[in-house]
Amino acid sequence: MNYVLIGSLILLVVAFAIGFYRGLFGLLGGLLTWMIILGFLYVATPLIEAKYMDGAVYKKFYNSVSEHISTSLITKENKTIDSLNAAAGDDTTDTQDSTTDVGTPKKAAIDLSDSESLRDYLGKLGISIPKKASDFISKAVDSTTNAAAEIVSNITADNADKLSEANNTIVDTLSARTAALMVKGLAILTSLLIAFIITRALALIAQFIGDLPVVGGFSRFLGGVWGIIVALLIIWIFMDVVTCFSITPNGAKLVSQIQNNAFLDFLYVENPLAFLINK
Repeated sequence: MNYVLIGSLILLVVAFAIGFYRGLFGLLGGLLTWMIILGFLYVATPLIEAKYMDGAVYKKFYNSVSEHISTSLITKENKTIDSLNAAAGDDTTDTQDSTTDVGTPKKAAIDLSDSESLRDYLGKLGISIPKKASDFISKAVDSTTNAAAEIVSNITADNADKLSEANNTIVDTLSARTAALMVKGLAILTSLLIAFIITRALALIAQFIGDLPVVGGFSRFLGGVWGIIVALLIIWIFMDVVTCFSITPNGAKLVSQIQNNAFLDFLYVENPLAFLINK
């Protein structure tokens, strides 16, 4: 059952009904309210994000993500090492082939600075994230991280002693960027909460005026249309937050529900508020 789709449809219907009831004055009041909210989000989110990055919030997210990625890396690494040891135990005589390509450097097949490559790499570790999240995280990857990923993905007897350092490099780079994305999501939520509190008085005034008997049927219809627009804004902000927390199990489930439905996926891809993530 796609709970995201059900919730989105309910929100759209309820928002239209509320907007229809409020009518034109509710529309104007709501328009002003959301102009203030979106403006506040644009200005305040980076400031709140900077505060979170300098405090315990970022460290908590970083530790959580690094443990998640590290566990996935070690699980895959142990399986590879076991296979390597088993193969070494079976091969005790033929050592000539192992030196055939000495002096020929192996071309790196991994480029985690590419968004799709990063998604594939994490997917093999059992970590699924949407493209918008990988776009953000991949920007932090440099040649050192790619080299470390190459070592971890191609474990041999010669580089086994470098695995620990390589793992630390990968975990640190990806965890730092992912934790920053999660901080951004929390900052968006915090900004939204503050903005709602600030605009509550205006909303109550608009609701009072909208209930006056001078409101006609046409203005009610416009209010319903605005209600749908408000619902879409809420859905798009929600999708931004989901993207920021997509590496978590619950976030991954929500992303999956969004991408498995054509309507939600269209809203997700065409989200005009995606600038809140990339800002």
